[in-house]
Amino acid sequence: MSDLNQMIRSNATALGILICLATAFISAACGGSSGSVTATGASTSPNQSEPRSNKPQPKSPIRQIDFKNFTYPKLPTGKCSMNEVRLINGRYDAPANIAGKHPAVDCWSVEVGLITYGDVTSDGEEEAIIELYAESGGTEASEDVFIYAMRSGNPVLLWKFETGDRAEGGPRRIAAENGELVVDLFGVGTAIGKKLYGTEDVGACCPKHFTRTKYKWDGTQFQQDGTQEVFENPSGSSAPVTSASPPTS
Repeated sequence: MSDLNQMIRSNATALGILICLATAFISAACGGSSGSVTATGASTSPNQSEPRSNKPQPKSPIRQIDFKNFTYPKLPTGKCSMNEVRLINGRYDAPANIAGKHPAVDCWSVEVGLITYGDVTSDGEEEAIIELYAESGGTEASEDVFIYAMRSGNPVLLWKFETGDRAEGGPRRIAAENGELVVDLFGVGTAIGKKLYGTEDVGACCPKHFTRTKYKWDGTQFQQDGTQEVFENPSGSSAPVTSASPPTS
């Protein structure tokens, strides 16, 4: 009988050991699984930032020019009287005896806006498109646009032009596409050097349409390529669009 009791106790002890080992193994496995789920959940959380791309930016020569610390020729809008405007850290500020005067006797300040790059001359090299805004009092918001290319290691001005004001021929998008310059201006039939104002009866904030004009570089200047296209303005706003490719409607 004692032998039987001893055998039962031995088997119970062995069974207990096996249960403990099994429990430890299951806990470890569950712990690892739980950690994996937590990590996956963290990576897909909407509060987490998207992973940054390691794709290098193009190192075209024009990108080496600091257009925020640059001297621009006379602004095509004529809002500044000087023959050139020197920006420092992206701004020009008029002397105290000019800035803030009513009525304005000259521009109070000039600030760099969008700078975009792309091939607008179909030569396989990037050019720079710089948009400047000159403040002369009030709410007027026309812009001065400069297009530069690199020639013999130096930036060379290809074209400068003025836009209208928000819904009145203001810039929706100015960019390169397929080796051409694409200019979207708010309004109906609006174009550089042509009619910018009074093309539709809307408030300055809320243009209903925009007009797209494409320009091809002929070796000396930009020429309109094809006919203009008029689209409904999907946003209903006069805010510019900065997408990589212009929408088709």
